[in-house]
Amino acid sequence: MLRLLQAVFAAGILLGACPASALTVEKLVTEFRDGVYRVSFEAVLAAPPSKVAAVLQDYSAYPSLDVRIRSSERLASEPGGAILVRTRIHACEGLFCRTVTRVERVEAGPDSLVATVIPALSQLRQGLASTRWQALDAGTRISYEAEFEPDFWVPEFIGRQFARHGLRDSTLELFSNVERHARGE
Repeated sequence: MLRLLQAVFAAGILLGACPASALTVEKLVTEFRDGVYRVSFEAVLAAPPSKVAAVLQDYSAYPSLDVRIRSSERLASEPGGAILVRTRIHACEGLFCRTVTRVERVEAGPDSLVATVIPALSQLRQGLASTRWQALDAGTRISYEAEFEPDFWVPEFIGRQFARHGLRDSTLELFSNVERHARGE
């Protein structure tokens, strides 16, 4: 019976049924279809929006948010305010591992970041990520939508497995750490 209660408690945490003082996941969907990875994530973070925004816009600190991000650097600023950011991400599924370089044009708004992959400088054919946040009484609502297509062959079964495990886990880790850093922990 104790093991059953432990399993139910662990499942509740994974599904976001945890107290207001921790990340509450409302939606997390990942998929790999036709060579394109997609993730859709919504959650409530127990941290103020200004602090969440500051963490999300500290591009050089991205490796502290997800161990798969090996490096992140700001390359340039454009006249309109957009920033070019290069990240190197090490992703594995089973024995299939790859370090991928991605350069994105990041546009920051008062409550959003939109990052568009620059294919000529990346190991991706295309990619777009949108992060939006909104103030709540108990913290910040985050909405994250992303899709990206590698510029190299990924076996379908590996792609599906990575979407189920790696992409899901990295999204949860990233936003859990955003919340933790925004709270000063």
